[in-house]
Order: sequence, then structure tokens, then C-alpha cells
Amino acid sequence: MATTAPPADADPPECPVCLSPFDAASAVPRVLPCGHSLCGPCIGALPPASAAAAGSSLRCPLCSQCVPFSRALGPSSLPRNLALLALLPSSPPSPSHTITATAPAPLPLPLHAAHSRLLSRFRHAVLPESASPLRSAPTPACLASGSLDSDLGAPWFCARGSPVSLLPIETRPGEGRPPAEQEAEFYRPSHAARVLAAIGALSDAAMEELAGLIASSARLARRVCRVYGVWMDPDAPPLWMVSERHPRSFSQLLEEEMVAQIGFVVMEACEVIMRLHGEGLALGCLGLDCFCLDSFGHCLLDFSRVLALCRGVRAGVSSYSIGALIAPEVVAVLGDTLRMKNHDFDGFFGCSSDIWSLGCLLVSLLTRDERLVAGWNSEGSYDDWKKEVVTRLNASLLGTQLEPLAAIIVSCLSYDPKGRPEIADVWKCVRGLLMKSGDVTLAPDDDFAVQKSFKCLLLGELSSMFAESSAVESDGKAQLSRGAEGNSSNQDDVSNGGCRNDRALDLSGIDDPESAGMFKSSTLIAHRDCVTGLAIGGGFLFSSSYDKTINVWSLQDFSHVQCLKGHEHKITTIVVVDNENHSLCISGDSGSGIFIWRIDSTLKEEPLNKWYEHNDWLYRGVNCLAVSGTGYLYTGSRDKSIKAWSLEDYSLRCTMTGHKSTVSCLAVASGILYSGSWDGTIRSWWLTDHTPLSVLEDDIAGSIAPVLSISTEANFVVSSYENGYYKIWKNDVLVKSEKLQNGAIYAVKLSGKWFYSGGWDKVIKIQELLEDESEVELRDVASITCDTIITSILSWDERLIVGQSNRDIKVYYKAQ
Repeated sequence: MATTAPPADADPPECPVCLSPFDAASAVPRVLPCGHSLCGPCIGALPPASAAAAGSSLRCPLCSQCVPFSRALGPSSLPRNLALLALLPSSPPSPSHTITATAPAPLPLPLHAAHSRLLSRFRHAVLPESASPLRSAPTPACLASGSLDSDLGAPWFCARGSPVSLLPIETRPGEGRPPAEQEAEFYRPSHAARVLAAIGALSDAAMEELAGLIASSARLARRVCRVYGVWMDPDAPPLWMVSERHPRSFSQLLEEEMVAQIGFVVMEACEVIMRLHGEGLALGCLGLDCFCLDSFGHCLLDFSRVLALCRGVRAGVSSYSIGALIAPEVVAVLGDTLRMKNHDFDGFFGCSSDIWSLGCLLVSLLTRDERLVAGWNSEGSYDDWKKEVVTRLNASLLGTQLEPLAAIIVSCLSYDPKGRPEIADVWKCVRGLLMKSGDVTLAPDDDFAVQKSFKCLLLGELSSMFAESSAVESDGKAQLSRGAEGNSSNQDDVSNGGCRNDRALDLSGIDDPESAGMFKSSTLIAHRDCVTGLAIGGGFLFSSSYDKTINVWSLQDFSHVQCLKGHEHKITTIVVVDNENHSLCISGDSGSGIFIWRIDSTLKEEPLNKWYEHNDWLYRGVNCLAVSGTGYLYTGSRDKSIKAWSLEDYSLRCTMTGHKSTVSCLAVASGILYSGSWDGTIRSWWLTDHTPLSVLEDDIAGSIAPVLSISTEANFVVSSYENGYYKIWKNDVLVKSEKLQNGAIYAVKLSGKWFYSGGWDKVIKIQELLEDESEVELRDVASITCDTIITSILSWDERLIVGQSNRDIKVYYKAQ
């Protein structure tokens, strides 16, 4: 059908928002999903429909309908209104430039021709933008952690929420992009185009190494952590290499007492190294954290951690301070400036260098001493160090089934690379001892191809990136490690429950947001299961756990003082009450047991008193505790009730009912008891007569979620929920409700004007509560990324004490 041209004197169609005439260049009419047409600049300036969908929706100003819209792609992703474009008046072309004037200016293609050759090679290595795996703050040269925001189908087959590690790969903004993309400000390339442009900006060697790691991880399935591919943040570089992550590393095996279990893990570590050598890949250095254990207890090598360790070594940091196990010949080459500058490494690296690192790894595991293997490069002689290793190794393996393994491990530490055995020999020796087989003949395995040349990760391009940044950050870690040597609780105390200094964190003010500085962390290790509660009283720190014990820590140096035992079920909550004469530690468990210990100089292990709530087996269990200045202990239970117990004779005085589901948390403030429940409500009760006062609930549809934690301060009540939301109530009026994390928030703490929160996302959020006459706001101050789920938070004396699901307790404090 022919289109009738508009009259020459007709007014051109206008944008209904800005009333500017449409044109084919700067004000192109774009059609929204609701059917209305606006110009591109007006669409880009429209506010999001809601804060929760800030980057994926907008509200049409004509019909007020919420429609999907990707701000990452911009208005150019919407279709043009061809009918309105046909009504636009056409200007008469210049006679001398008829062809060029009538032809529209070409727009940049979604994928530039310069990167089309990369598409076929890296098509399955580019993770979709919706994966959004980054959780921790992106810092150059540091290994970040996160989890996937969406399910990934073929070829990854990875479920949403899977934990991943992210290694930054150096790229510079604009580098590698064609000129058309840099000049056209109105054009935003697709996610795949930006990732391929970043890959194209890498050197050929770095590109080959990246592709090789992705391919090798696929071929070595169930031997190494899978390298899924690469991903880039929508806002800025760097490019991230995303790989599978398992939280349990070899370092935790140092606490294991079963030598046989370590033997099987060692055998699998040998298999991993052999497979890598079969791929023509050498590591150059190793560390205990480079290996991890999956959910079935099998050994996996983590390429991301290996590369992060290699970056620290290449930055010139002491291998002792970062736990790098490096062969003597590798150390010599790294110290040869001329050889490193000319990349003259042929003939210096092979299987033997990794055999030395593996031997040091085995010594650390079997002797449970990480420091022992670092002595060969100290002031003493190599022979003296080797004699000490032999003595310690024989003492550790004496009387075990792995006792004959000591000889071959010592041979792995031969200073001459030619005197070291094959890894296949080590593997066969371990296998023969574990399987109780008499055939432990040391012979090469024909299943693994013998490689004449190797690509060394330590000397590769990916290990040399961010050298300057690595040097700065690693220097801080080295200073922390040296300072930790003088601590009264050293590494040897860990097995008995001790304090370990871990790392320095560059945060902006845990206790004062205006003073930026370095914060250190210490790890308290004594529990054997998830930490469920923290409390301070009587001059001690108390921690409860699912392992049915309560550990007592000194507040002077956080050393382990006592372990209180007696519970027959998992301890779910703990509280401490300080009286004039004495202090009491009170705990509740999943079997409805309530135990009370007296806190004095003796700290007796036997409880002062204990009793059990009277409820049926279906609803048994104490979920939360609270104490008041009126001499009552309050318990929240699965039977939907709150019970008040007298601390004088431990009798039941009152039962408060009203919740429709499990009572999950309790808090006392200003003569009022606040109780949170899985029914999504918070109820307040008078402490004087235990009568109900009010019900705090959100009337917004769809906002009901189980309450997981409550914290009170002055006239504020803060609550956290299973859906990742927090709510702030002021004088029983809801003043703030916002989603803070993607998963459940298990712990919140309001201390003065500082608000701490943590949970399923494994990130501790630190915010400042700002209050004026009209509204209440939270200002982000800092965040701390942890290795596991946060279960409890306590603020005390300018320290932040955090309980975690992996049985550790972290203490964060400002460096002096």
C-alpha cells in the first residue's frame, strides 16, 4: 500500500512529553510496550517504576502503566514508530550531494567486525549479564567472591545462588574498541560486545592463557574448580574470570585428626597435578588454600586462588607471608631480573618444580605446621632444615599406615630437581599404603603423557597483571603476618581453640565513618559447628553453637578460657545477665532445654540449674532468650508463645500468646518486650504486667515474611526478614522499609547511630542511621565480605564480633 505524503504546510508530529517535533536523528519516536510513542531523550529521562526494579522498568507518563525497559540498552532498544517517521517533512537534498544526503548515517553494529573472530572462540565463555555474580567490593588484583543471580543453562549448567570466585583481568576503558563505538555517545554496546572488546584489548599471550584455562577446566572436570568464563560489570571494567568456589580449603585439614582421610586427599592432589602436567600446564607455586574440598570431600584445584597467589609472588611479596610454596630453582629465576625481562625460561620449569611444592604441601598437612616448610630459605642451612623436616615427619607418621610415606616425601624436597621422584611414584606409594596392597612399585604411569615443554602459570600474563596494586596490598598482609608472630595466641593454639590474626581490611570507619584506616581481623576457633549466638557479660565473651557447647573467651586477648557442656541438643540462643552480686549465662536449645551457669572466677562446667519447657514434641525448642531488669527471663518458642520465668526460683510466672507462628527473636528496651515471629509481625508487651501493648506490622500487600532478628536503641526498633528486607520503627511507627540483601538477614545490631547487618549474602553491611524531623535514612559506610553465612553480630568496645555458619568467630578491630 502506498503511503500518502503529508501536506507541505502540515505541522510535524510532536513528542507528547517535551512537545518537541520528532525527527530522524536526535528525537526519534520510540514505541513503549504499552503502545505510546515518546522521543528517545524523554524515555531515557523517565524515572524507574520502583526502587526494586530501577534498571528494568519505567512508568509511561501517558497511561501510568509500568512497562519493562532495559536502561543498560537504552531507548535504542525500543522499536521506532515508522508511521510517525513517514509523516516527518523531508528537506530537499542538495543537487551536488544527492546520494550522500539522502542516505542515513550508519549506526555502529552490535558486534564490531574486529571482534567477530573472537565470537566463535569465546561464545560459550561469555557469561550473560543477568548472572551478576559480583558481591564483594571490586578491588584491583584481589580475588572477589559472589554468587550467581540467575540459573545458567548450557554450556554451564549452573544453578542460581552457586558460589563463585572472581579474578580481575586487566582492561582499560575504551581500549580495544573501534573508533565508531568511542565517538557515538548515544550507542551502548551489548554486554557480549563489551566483553569481547575487553578480551580483544588483552595481549595475545593473555588471551591464549585465558582460553587455555577455560578449556582445561572443562576437560579436567571433577579435578579442578570449573572456570565458567568471563563477565564484566555493566558500569566499568575490569573483566572478571568467574570460576566455581568451594569454601572448605586444605587449611582446615590441619585440624583433622584422621591421617587416613588426609592420605586420600593427598592421593587426589597427586592426581590433579598429574592431569595438569598431561595438559602441558605447570603451576610454579602452590599454597594450602589453592586446593579445596567439595561437598563430597573430594580434592579440587582452584585456578583462581593459584593465580591470586602467583600475583602476590610476582609482586615481590615474601612467599612466607602469603603461604606460597616455591621450589628453589623457581626462586632463583624470579630473582634474575635480566632473565625475567627477556622471558628466558626455557628448560627451567617442568614437573620437578611442582613436585617440590607438592612435597611441601604434604609436609604441612601431615605435620600440621605451615611454618615448617618455609625454613629452607631462611638464615639456616638447607641441610639443617631438611633434618628438621625428616624428624618432624617421622614423628607425625609414626605408628600410622602412612609411615613409609616419609621417605618419598623427603625425596620430593631434594635441592637438585633431577633427584626428585615422579608424581606418579608418590601417588602409587600413597595408594599402596591406603589400599594395604603389597605392590608399591615405583614406576611411571603410561596413562599420562610425558611433556617436553610446559606453560607455567606463575610466569604467565595473568599472573603479572596488577603487579603494583598487588605489591601494595600484599605488603599490608606481610606486616600483619609479622605482627601476628608476637601475639600471645599463636597458630599452635588453634587446635585447642585459640585466636588467629587473619588479615587487614581497608574499611572506612566501623566506629567512625569519617576516619578511614586499616582494620584487622582475628579468628576465634573452638566450635565444631555453626555459631548461633554471642553474648558479653562478667568480663567474658560467650558463644553458643550447634555443637551443643558454649565457649568462653577472655575479653583481654580473646584467648579461650572454658568450654561449657551439658546440652543434649543443639544450642540455639544465649544471653548473659549481670546482677550486683553475680552474673549468669543462660542458654536454650532445640530440645526445649534451658541451662544456667554462674559466671565467677571458677567458671564451673556444671550448670547452676536447668529445666525444660513443657510442650509437645512437635513444637519443642527454645528459639530466643531475653532478660529484663525486673528479674525475669523470657523465652520464645516454636509453640508460638512467650514464657516469663523468675530468676529467683526459676518458676514459670506467665505465658504470653498472640503470635500465629514460631517466636523467632526477643528484645527488651525501655520497659517493653518486643517479640518477632515467623508470622511476619512484631508484638510489644509491658514488662510490668506482661500485657500486650501493640502490634507492629506492614500493611503493604506481599510484604509479609518471617522476622529473623530484632535490635532496639532509644526509640528505634530495627527488624530483619527472610526476604532480605529490613524495617525501622520509630515510636511504633514504620519509618523505613527497604531491601538490603538478596537473601535472608539473620542478624541486625543497632548500636548508637551505627547499624550492622549480615546474613545469607555473606556480607556485613555497616550503615549510619541519619534522623531528622521528617524522615530516617541509612547511609552506607562500609561492608565486609566473609567466606560464609553470618549468623550473629555483636558490637563491643570499638570491636565488631561476628558469628558465622562455618564455626568461626571473627573479631574486627581498628589497627593501631
